Amino acid sequence: MSFTIRPATVADIPAIAFIHVAGWRDSYGCIVRRDFLDSLSTQEKEKNWGEWFKDSTMQVLLALDGAGKPCGFISFGKLRTPIPGGSPIRPPYSAEVYAIYILPEAQRQGLGRQLMCAAALKLKDMKHKSLSLWVVEKNEKAVNFYKKLGGQRCGKKDIEVGGTKIKEIAFGWRDTSVFLS
Repeated sequence: MSFTIRPATVADIPAIAFIHVAGWRDSYGCIVRRDFLDSLSTQEKEKNWGEWFKDSTMQVLLALDGAGKPCGFISFGKLRTPIPGGSPIRPPYSAEVYAIYILPEAQRQGLGRQLMCAAALKLKDMKHKSLSLWVVEKNEKAVNFYKKLGGQRCGKKDIEVGGTKIKEIAFGWRDTSVFLS
């Protein structure tokens, strides 16, 4: 399947919110409590994204399938969540992927790689040469994807999501040009 990736606009917020909620339900179904996932609201995520879009340092790219239907997104920008143990003066990563979600029917078709490559290209234009991201450790599908892309595990932290304590791990790429080759 061919995909088109373009910068998202405020008009895309409903589609992004839908993909975000669907992505959580697909990715975390066996990791966090089902009642929490069932309580997620697209309308609430629309409000969140309305606020997040006000952050001028964040970029969002939207993926459309061959029929023009939104099917995935990636948000990224300057580093927000430093890697534990890294230097606060000279952190090893300057940029971060905040979120990447793809509808189940568009997965395993190369879209994740395309989104990461598109983000790396934008980050290069923003003078970022490295990036990191956080992922739930038990989300094996995502963890394997980041390993396959050459990400190096570089940190961990405990968080709570919907009343469930989970571990997040960080992956980093010191040189984003690996996405551009």
